[in-house]
Amino acid sequence: MSSELTKKDNLTRFQHDRLGMFIHWGVYAMYATNEWCQYWSKLSDEEYQKMVDRFNPDMFNPKEWAKMAREAGMKYVVFTTKHHDGFCMWNTEFTDYNITNTRCGRDLLREIVDAFRAEGLKVGLYYSISDWRHPDFIIDSSHSKGHLPEEEIRSLNEGRDMARYAKYMRDQVRELLTNYGEICRLRMWR
Repeated sequence: MSSELTKKDNLTRFQHDRLGMFIHWGVYAMYATNEWCQYWSKLSDEEYQKMVDRFNPDMFNPKEWAKMAREAGMKYVVFTTKHHDGFCMWNTEFTDYNITNTRCGRDLLREIVDAFRAEGLKVGLYYSISDWRHPDFIIDSSHSKGHLPEEEIRSLNEGRDMARYAKYMRDQVRELLTNYGEICRLRMWR
């Protein structure tokens, strides 16, 4: 029997658990806007890097959040491990572009996972398949550099290899599913 949950299993579990928390948060929060700020504001990698260099979430308190979530009746948390900006909120071995290489210097995913599990909540992970930072991810209209002239995009795409990126992505997802214990599998889209 496959360990893959059916759509019916997913729906049943979602209806049972009902209330949960989605922590959709990363470097982009420093702009006091949303995860697409690099795209919408047409920020260069160098401009965005200034925020990465200063990223040090001083009010990060997952134990308190987990306790409040449990007390509110929540059954699970889903945490953004990596969004389109490519910045990883865990200590990944596949890129230096991660939280442990900032002023913060800690694996925030580990702290989230441990705190919420200690309160008896299930943990799910959100991982964006887009990655504006990776040198092999193709630049298209939804990329942070998608606003550049077509000729420049064509030039920047030379030598990019989505097969290499796909391997990187699979390696990171395997790392997440191996190093952080049991992760809820809940597919909410088709």
